[in-house]
Amino acid sequence: MTITMRSSIQLACVAMAGLLLAACNSTAIRVGGAPDASVKNCVAAAARELKVPPASIVADKGTTPRDGVYTVNLRVGPQGRSAVCTTDENSAVIGVVYKRPE
Repeated sequence: MTITMRSSIQLACVAMAGLLLAACNSTAIRVGGAPDASVKNCVAAAARELKVPPASIVADKGTTPRDGVYTVNLRVGPQGRSAVCTTDENSAVIGVVYKRPE
């Protein structure tokens, strides 16, 4: 089997397209599978909703309960009170609430 210049160029183009597609689909993953943008948006929303400074909020862990929805657990304030934030697939915050004490 002889590889011609044209088929080599086509093969290279297909390989590059695959790499570009993979790069475009990847997101920075940080807390438990939640994209970095979701974590940042959760911290900002929690600061607004819970009326605390953003510096007092720590993203603890996160989960992906279903496709396109991310749940980020937060520790709020010096006591580390538990809160949960949910975002959609576009990292828009759906809601922020304190968890019940266990």
